[in-house]
Amino acid sequence: MAATTDDIKEEQGSFTQLAFVWFLRLMAAISMISGLSYWAQLTGLAAADLPRFDELPVHWQVPWVSLAVLLPCASMGLWMLTSWGIVLWVIASVLEIAVYGVWADSYISRPAVVFGHVIALLALAAILASLALQRYRERVN
Repeated sequence: MAATTDDIKEEQGSFTQLAFVWFLRLMAAISMISGLSYWAQLTGLAAADLPRFDELPVHWQVPWVSLAVLLPCASMGLWMLTSWGIVLWVIASVLEIAVYGVWADSYISRPAVVFGHVIALLALAAILASLALQRYRERVN
């Protein structure tokens, strides 16, 4: 993936490459907002139905702290079009799918978050497959 993002930064690309850049930038903005909301919850700035962070059970504290760190870091990496940003974002997305979807009985059920992550991950896979096909065609021709 590093070669793909490096190529995008250096040359004016196709529509697929432009869509990839805009997709990553959109996911970066969403990830930063989500990460900041986790920080607001951790620091007590958010007015949520949940108790203070120190009163939460450990099985809530671990993913919240992990996501509060992962999402802003992933956001920076996505905005800079780096491969490590994509990896961190995928890890954070899978973690949120697990917390809010798979283990929803232990946490809060948020089907909209799970649906959004699944759609975003499918879009990422489709764009990467399209870029790979495009690069293959360029090599063959």
